Amino acid sequence: MSGLPVSGHQTCVENSFDISDIMKKILYLLAILLPVSGCRGTVSDIPLMPDAPDYSEDQMWYRTEAVCDTGADVFYILPTCVWDWTDSLGRTCHFADVYNSDHIGAMLPSNTLAREIFGRYADFYSPYYRQITLDSWVSEDIADARFPYAMDDVFGAFRYYMENWNNGRPFFLAGFSQGAKCVLELLKSLDDDELDRMVAAYIIGYKVTPDDMESRCVRPAGRADDTGVAICYNSVESPASINPGLAGSEICINPLNWSCGPEPAEVDDSVSVFVDTEYNVLLVNGLDSDKYYHPSLGELFPKGNYHLLELTLYDDALRENVRTRAEAFLAGRQL
Repeated sequence: MSGLPVSGHQTCVENSFDISDIMKKILYLLAILLPVSGCRGTVSDIPLMPDAPDYSEDQMWYRTEAVCDTGADVFYILPTCVWDWTDSLGRTCHFADVYNSDHIGAMLPSNTLAREIFGRYADFYSPYYRQITLDSWVSEDIADARFPYAMDDVFGAFRYYMENWNNGRPFFLAGFSQGAKCVLELLKSLDDDELDRMVAAYIIGYKVTPDDMESRCVRPAGRADDTGVAICYNSVESPASINPGLAGSEICINPLNWSCGPEPAEVDDSVSVFVDTEYNVLLVNGLDSDKYYHPSLGELFPKGNYHLLELTLYDDALRENVRTRAEAFLAGRQL
């Protein structure tokens, strides 16, 4: 598989949101999390690492052209897609293998979904990287010890993208879950020229801590069309459903009305969303949490935690926001 489905420029067709589509779309995310499994491991001093990606190879990327090009790019970073696995010698590995077709196959649904959301109005670039496995997230200490290895790949991919494909275009950073953690670190590393051309950073399904806020690069969005800003949120039924590792975010922005205040916004007539300003999470009212609870992931996402819906529940709003912010950015440059 090349990982490079390139779509031509086509006539724009608006999608209407249907809450009944959520269960279909969530299959994308379950396909990400469930197919490649193995055994739980612990931190090791010298981790078993698969071969490093060579980002000059086309197979290390999932790229598409925008259906309706605003003149901007999206650099998207995948969420966690594999569990621990064993190599031919029976050794446990805690990192994805970008040269393993099963692992790439597990990542494909996530890229397909993200392309539908972020890639309609912007060219879409998503690197395959040696992400840490789902097992790694059962302990924040373990995840923190392994994450820098994955992040090194992302830094390398971003440098390759900037030097070979960006060509001075404005760009978005976007990521979900582990990918959102990568986006946050990447955002904090941007130099002045890169920061000047960054339209927005979508840090979806992760957190922005007080320490992160000290970076000059991390500025919360205040409305739907401001630029150079960060968007972050986590969706739950109640504060009791928050994943402890994602608690304590300094930024929570409602992607339906782009407010950080408690004003509710509707997904449809039966589902509403508003910001809990004490815990900085999105509270979702009107969903049946039983339908979205998966016991195999319960250790990470308790009942009432809507982590797997962070993209699909707000897909239309996110898609249109890419266009809105890109057009605002370009209009500002023309003044």
